[in-house]
Amino acid sequence: MRLPISRLNHLIELGVTDTVPTDTLEGSKEVFVPKQKLHCAFYQRSLTQQYQLLGTKLSGTIVVAVRSQYHVKDDQLAKIDSEPTIYKIVTISRDDSHTPIRYDLITLQDIEKVGNAND
Repeated sequence: MRLPISRLNHLIELGVTDTVPTDTLEGSKEVFVPKQKLHCAFYQRSLTQQYQLLGTKLSGTIVVAVRSQYHVKDDQLAKIDSEPTIYKIVTISRDDSHTPIRYDLITLQDIEKVGNAND
């Protein structure tokens, strides 16, 4: 995949959630702890691809592209541009070409949408 470097104009934070103590009645809360920050670009699906995803588990997902040199694990969570929305990594499509600059496509799904799908 060819992608101009200028398109990597968003920052994605990859990390995990951790339980931290609070001074409330609950006693603790879950917070996002970033482990890795990368530049990324939103990958636009074609209209045909969007239609094919309707009614599947991937219908409410977004795709971002990151440089392939970074080791992204599929058990991590993600935040984009420091927004409050936390995403779960659904799949990682690794670029296995032998070009010097490679990009991996990461499919992300909003944690709240994941929770509502399981109810």
